[in-house]
Amino acid sequence: MDVDLTAQPHLGVLTPYLNYTLTARNTGPATLTSATLTATLPVGASATNLATGCTSATTTVTCVFGSIAADASASKTFRIHPDHMACGPRRGPDPPAGGQPSFAVRPFSGLFSSVVA
Repeated sequence: MDVDLTAQPHLGVLTPYLNYTLTARNTGPATLTSATLTATLPVGASATNLATGCTSATTTVTCVFGSIAADASASKTFRIHPDHMACGPRRGPDPPAGGQPSFAVRPFSGLFSSVVA
């Protein structure tokens, strides 16, 4: 099983957010009967707009996927608002000229805490 995570920003003036998509792809020769993905959220964050089959606890989002045929995939989504992400000065030495800015957004640290298939 392959697992992907993508983030798509929604830059609305009143309610900006990041829409995350968890995708489970069955790379095996047989149908996968179920899969559970658990994502660890940043400190102080909470997830909203959870897809059917996903639940949120204090520090995690857990999504349960049903049957996935061989060479097929299934996706689940959730949102996090920017005010829930860790933002601040970049740590470490200054980048070389033309390099990374000195301010960075660090939305997640080790997103997947577990994958069960």
